[in-house]
Amino acid sequence: MSFVANLLQKLASGNEVSETQTFSSDSRTERSVSVANSETDYLVAFSLDVSGIQVIIITSDQDITMETNSGGAADETINLLANNPYIWYTGSYYTNLLATDITALYFTNSSGETATVDILVVHDSTPA
Repeated sequence: MSFVANLLQKLASGNEVSETQTFSSDSRTERSVSVANSETDYLVAFSLDVSGIQVIIITSDQDITMETNSGGAADETINLLANNPYIWYTGSYYTNLLATDITALYFTNSSGETATVDILVVHDSTPA
């Protein structure tokens, strides 16, 4: 089965500039996680070979910290800002912050509110 995702980036201020990129792959992973306030290193089972990522978007409705593979000695740490998604895609100008294959995710929430984190990844399940 093939999955297709369209990423639309748009800037409007009088004139409008927009660009749509299409990504397709054989696998899609979606996860929605609720992280209570005051949680530290909340474990979420999640595995991903990062070399197969075509596009990934991670959003949170609160400022929280996401760590990969360990809560104490994380391979990567991303401070997710409320309503400001982390987006990376093949062909991006930026290096993917997720450089190490993921075996688990850990979340810490000190925002004062329960956080909802949504993850969507379109990826190759058998990358070369």
